[in-house]
Amino acid sequence: MRILLTGATGLLGGELLRLLLAEGHETRCLIRADSPNASRLAGERAEILRGDAAREEDLYRALGDTDAILHVAGIEYAPPVVRAASRAGVERILIVGSTSAHSAYAFRSGPKVRMEELVRGSGLAWTILRPSMIYGSERDRNVHRLLRFLDRSPVFPVFGPGTNLWQPVYYEDCARGVFEALQRPASVHRSYDLPGAEPLTYLDLVKIAAAALGRSPSIVRLPIEPIRWALAAAERLRLPLPVDSGQVTRLREDKAYPYEQARHDLDYAPRPFREGIVLEVARLRKLGMVRS
Repeated sequence: MRILLTGATGLLGGELLRLLLAEGHETRCLIRADSPNASRLAGERAEILRGDAAREEDLYRALGDTDAILHVAGIEYAPPVVRAASRAGVERILIVGSTSAHSAYAFRSGPKVRMEELVRGSGLAWTILRPSMIYGSERDRNVHRLLRFLDRSPVFPVFGPGTNLWQPVYYEDCARGVFEALQRPASVHRSYDLPGAEPLTYLDLVKIAAAALGRSPSIVRLPIEPIRWALAAAERLRLPLPVDSGQVTRLREDKAYPYEQARHDLDYAPRPFREGIVLEVARLRKLGMVRS
């Protein structure tokens, strides 16, 4: 197949590019002209086209002579993706969203749900993939920061009791799920959650990550509400913050997701967190980002 891939310079997109090329798919990558990560694609056997996934005209130009679009650059760009694919006569679209579409907090789920509804109503042969929190290298957004903090500090703060559930997914497993959705006709007009193997309490997640580093920090529990109020006040003053009040608010809800449909249709079989985190620690050690 001839595939247009967006988001190829990211962690998930980069692994998808590897899979696409390994399986012989002709792949074109749309990346921004000012992308600071363009060098990550140097030497790849892919066609590189400069453009912005937020712009319909750039997408339309990039979709010429392709069979499908694999959009990893953000579900918020679904409107131009759908319009460009329709104009170009490319019916097969796969959109990577997020399991945050399931959040009970409308400020988090609402935008994702609206974009999913737009994709479903497009009249195209769509598939929506929803990863949970992706981890696995220094390029992930959260877990490598957790590991570096645990590596440096003998104390680790936990907001609230730490009993809320998380289900992070290793990037290679997530990419394999997305790739299989591209390959399998059964995935057309379906949505799939792609989490890790099993849910863990946040406290267990921290302890497993610390053990992979050979650390055993003291856990300090902090009350959620006073911290949320303080963050909200700082946000009103436009102060720079490492986390926002919305993130702290969402610590109250479980982020655990069944994936039976993905297992059935895509043979999706993610690895346990305790296995994936060992691989990430080894990667960070090789880079000198955590101690040996």
